[in-house]
Amino acid sequence: MEFGSIVFLLRFLPIFIAFYYVVPGRMKSFILLLGSLCFYAWRVPIYVVLLLATAVSDYCHGLLIEKYKGKRTAGIILGNALFFDSALLLFFGYADFLIGAINAVTGLEISKFDFPIPLGLTIFIFQSMSYVIDVFRGNVEAQRNLISYAAFVTMFPQMPGGPIVCYRDVEQTLRIPKPELHQISGGAKRFCIGLAKKVLLADLAGELWMGVESLGVSSLSMGTAWLGVFAFAFRMYYAYSGLADMAIGIGMCLGFSLPESFRYPFAASSVTDFLHRWNMSLVIWVKEYVFRGNVPGRLFGAFLAWSLMGLWYGPDGTFLLWGVWLAVFYVLETIFWKRVQKALPFVVNWLLTMLVISVGWVFFALNDMESVKIYLYALFGQGAAGLMDDHFWYLLSEYFPVMSLGIVFALPQLSMLIRCLREGRSGLSMALYRFGEKTVPAILLLLSLLKIVGE
Repeated sequence: MEFGSIVFLLRFLPIFIAFYYVVPGRMKSFILLLGSLCFYAWRVPIYVVLLLATAVSDYCHGLLIEKYKGKRTAGIILGNALFFDSALLLFFGYADFLIGAINAVTGLEISKFDFPIPLGLTIFIFQSMSYVIDVFRGNVEAQRNLISYAAFVTMFPQMPGGPIVCYRDVEQTLRIPKPELHQISGGAKRFCIGLAKKVLLADLAGELWMGVESLGVSSLSMGTAWLGVFAFAFRMYYAYSGLADMAIGIGMCLGFSLPESFRYPFAASSVTDFLHRWNMSLVIWVKEYVFRGNVPGRLFGAFLAWSLMGLWYGPDGTFLLWGVWLAVFYVLETIFWKRVQKALPFVVNWLLTMLVISVGWVFFALNDMESVKIYLYALFGQGAAGLMDDHFWYLLSEYFPVMSLGIVFALPQLSMLIRCLREGRSGLSMALYRFGEKTVPAILLLLSLLKIVGE
């Protein structure tokens, strides 16, 4: 069951919301837990046991850590909890990747596992880790109500793609969720915008990328290669930011305030800036629970964290290379390039940043280094088809509206215009804002549903 599916939009979500609003406040956490387990079980029912086992394990570990707070035993219990969570993450999420790496290095032929990756595995593991660490640090009290804690761990809105939610941010709401009318209204609008991002922009940009990919990396012109990079970048951005918007919107409708995940990453003027705009909840989690120690230690931790960030998207070596590529430039900027950037115009910094980010997408998009090398040659005018060919002009004409809208909505200028209308004092600006606020989400929802039904 996906957020952009008819089953979710017209069956699961309306039924869940109806039950959630009807039951008393103290029962809402139970309905949230029950609905989340149903959502999770839709893909692989047996993994509900894994999810509940993780929730019960960290619930018990949290109580024990609080019981022995200030004693050496609390650190041992914390280490045990983190080991259990890490073992689950490595086994179910990255066992095949690790076995493949061992086989490649040693020449062995160890058989791989054939397990589907549990939906939202990394998210609920990271949330569980943050909970026990915060209890150990004394940032939160251990949750006594198992249902409330399990509802936090399994909360389905953020399961497909985030954001990562820290327990301390929802601790008060979990006790008795009280969604207010303005939250419900704002959440519904945010959900419609996220759905449109996913269905109308990400999926269409994905079609363009698949069109470029189907040509074969050996037959790309420079123009087609760049068109493919832009399409893939928009596909990733609008897919993940759309899922995050839908998650935040549903959370608002349920009375929760979930953190933001994306803040116009393509407006970044440095790789460091990009990393702090892309998947922001993951960045916050990494800073809070990984970046520790002196400056060299934090720099090494940052390099390791950004390198491993690629594995957030899946157990594939090229994802890791994408993370390493960004991490290298992050370290270079931190050490000396920031001083150079201050002397350069914003446009120059932005263009250099987008060049680095665009090359990084090639690592992310392709499955092997040979294809990456050939694609990079084409990207810089060394491809078999020269600078531009008929494929480039055909794909550009077919997908020009999508790419144009992708550029408009990926940059902050439109948001700035909307804010000016909202804060404007003239009757015309207020009327335009009110009209758009009420009609645009409804139009986006209708267009999204029409596209989903037509597929």
